[in-house]
Amino acid sequence: MQIHLSEALGLNEEAMKCYTVPLSFDTFDYFGRICPIEKKEPVKLAILHKKGKKLLITAEVHVTLSVSCDRCLREVSVPLDFDSEFEVDMNQTEEERIRNLEEAAFIEGYTLDVDRLVYGEMLVHMPMKVLCREDCRGLDEGHGTTSGHPGSGRDEAGPDPRMAVIRDIFQKANSNGDKEV
Repeated sequence: MQIHLSEALGLNEEAMKCYTVPLSFDTFDYFGRICPIEKKEPVKLAILHKKGKKLLITAEVHVTLSVSCDRCLREVSVPLDFDSEFEVDMNQTEEERIRNLEEAAFIEGYTLDVDRLVYGEMLVHMPMKVLCREDCRGLDEGHGTTSGHPGSGRDEAGPDPRMAVIRDIFQKANSNGDKEV
């Protein structure tokens, strides 16, 4: 959703305009990982008209993503709850604001794109590593199943099934009294 900042600039100085804005995106692309949004609340946005053409924009965001565990690939709910604050000087030219990269991504002219603001802030607040639990051991080698999870049936990594023929050769050699190789 887009908000026209001219509304806030038309207010008296130190006056505030508040908005409740729904997010329009249902997935979050986190460096190639497409994460579905499980739950999202409308963004609470407040724009304070400071002196001159300066605005203080604050946003309160509550989103829950479904992200795969970095070790075992199980789906994990990751809540992202954060507040963001930006000061924007509308006296600056478009080029000057572009140099100040913070606002360049979500303000064009006098239009604030709330989805782009939230999307950029979600990138900043996303955890570096997502785990289903702190002691997750990941996938079993050679089995592709989750290791050590209740109900996985594989608490310890067993022998590699690809080595069954070699194991049989050694077992036959040992049962015939031959020396172990």
